[in-house]
Amino acid sequence: MRFLLPALAVVLLDQITKQVLWRIGAAYDLIGDVVRITLVRNSGAAFGLFQGGRIFLIVSSIIASILLIVLSERIPPEQRAKRAYLGLILGGAVGNLVDRIYPGHVIDFVDIGFGSYRWPVFNVADAAVTIGGILLILSYSRSREEPEPKIEG
Repeated sequence: MRFLLPALAVVLLDQITKQVLWRIGAAYDLIGDVVRITLVRNSGAAFGLFQGGRIFLIVSSIIASILLIVLSERIPPEQRAKRAYLGLILGGAVGNLVDRIYPGHVIDFVDIGFGSYRWPVFNVADAAVTIGGILLILSYSRSREEPEPKIEG
């Protein structure tokens, strides 16, 4: 459950925000010039890579989702946080997969930067993949730093 619940939450939040903002259709500043809503149709992958590669991206997303499910089953049940982080990544992959299937492009809208120095526009699914990935890496790096318990006897 620690795997599927975060995934489901990400997919729902991602799809709801995309639909609401697409229907509103306006671009506006949330926090001055630093955080803006800018609607973008992205027919590629992150940072606009692989433009026009819809079928490749759909197949890649399905394969990645299956691998994430398999990986989650290999993580011991007591390592709940790691399973939750994989769930964030899965939710992000599925959220963008839904868009690639219909309407055929990913809707991005979070625009962060200063003046003309902007990060590529992204969405909730992209943020979940990034945050889940960073947390997963940090959790594995911390577990390697912990000393092995000494067993007497």
